[in-house]
Amino acid sequence: MDLAGTKPWWPLGDLPQMGEAVRHWLSTNWDHSLTVGEWWDRLAAAGLTVPTWQRAHGGLGATTPLQHVIEQELAAASTIAPPVDGAGVRVVGPAVRQFAGHDLAQRWLEPIIRGRSSWAVLLSEPDRPDPLDAEARIRTQWETVTLSGQKLMQPDAQDPTHAVVVVRSNPEGGRKGLACVMISLDHSGVTVENGLVSFDDVQLGVDDLLGPMDQGWSVVKVMTPYFERSLAGRIRRGMVHVTPGTAAGQLGRKVGDVLSSAPPPPPTPVDRRQH
Repeated sequence: MDLAGTKPWWPLGDLPQMGEAVRHWLSTNWDHSLTVGEWWDRLAAAGLTVPTWQRAHGGLGATTPLQHVIEQELAAASTIAPPVDGAGVRVVGPAVRQFAGHDLAQRWLEPIIRGRSSWAVLLSEPDRPDPLDAEARIRTQWETVTLSGQKLMQPDAQDPTHAVVVVRSNPEGGRKGLACVMISLDHSGVTVENGLVSFDDVQLGVDDLLGPMDQGWSVVKVMTPYFERSLAGRIRRGMVHVTPGTAAGQLGRKVGDVLSSAPPPPPTPVDRRQH
């Protein structure tokens, strides 16, 4: 999938027309016989998964009010929600968009917006809650880096398939001695057990670094505020949410089966303010 590829024409300058256009799109694209993965592919190809992201990153460059219109129409049709739960879209995505070059962004963002990957951000270590105290480290040699040490998995991580790992890149310590590494958790040398992620001299490429070497603190500062905000919370009403990522085992399920087995979504609250 080319993130910046051709998308449907959307009337981004007119909210009512946008609502009508999304309804028309749904009439030919939303079907209970689709699998969850097929539905998410259609949303991503249309730019509707992350509409406020720029087009180069798979979005539409839309405004927040336009995103609200899209969410309202998806909810009115009682669709499966886009794959925005977890850290992929709301935490890792913004950091990748800011710090990754074109090739790395294409590599990591495409499976995020298609719901194929789910993410954890590994900040803390046993007895070391502050990422500035990280002992897990990387060593560099030519075009490779070697990752070793242990990190703690967040308690709320949802079947993560990938992780951003905050590690020590400079033994002198401090904010100037951190790096962020992006890694698949099924990579050789990675072990996940009882909330502890161990890295046994894992060999990676320098292109797996998110941001420059020794400047991982800048990446951490970008990700941290997003832990407090959730895009998923804004679009939850009216849609059923499904955990993204291959490990969750949901991608091949028919959306009709998912909807029939899911509890009914909470009703949209009534605005009782005086006008």
